[in-house]
Amino acid sequence: MWFTREQFEICNEIKRWGLQPRCETGDVVVRGFADLGYEEFQVLPGPKLLSLTAGTTSALPAEYGLHLFWIPSVDESIALMEQLGAACITCERKDGREWLVQAQYNGEIETQRARMLHEALLKVLLSIYKRRYNEGEDPS
Repeated sequence: MWFTREQFEICNEIKRWGLQPRCETGDVVVRGFADLGYEEFQVLPGPKLLSLTAGTTSALPAEYGLHLFWIPSVDESIALMEQLGAACITCERKDGREWLVQAQYNGEIETQRARMLHEALLKVLLSIYKRRYNEGEDPS
């Protein structure tokens, strides 16, 4: 699966608000390069990284958490919301153009819209991480 720059930027920001990087076999992780863009990797057994851009394989660095961020799938994004105490209540296609996602968290409804379902879910997840941080909750 190929991701958009917007999805990379959202996931990078989620990491800053507390989402811990994960590098399990099969995961997609990304490394950002200041103002140059992003490089996408698939985590392989070993543990190794397969660059989805260059097709090269390299060892997973021990300090991967400093340089890489995780792209959770649609299912993983919903599971993360649930782990944080949020309930995804709506994933709806609107006018054939955008997705509307709503989640209930701490008695309030968080609503986000995006062209792709995955992006809308990531936006909701980002909002929940920000709220948890601002409310003084442990981000992990």
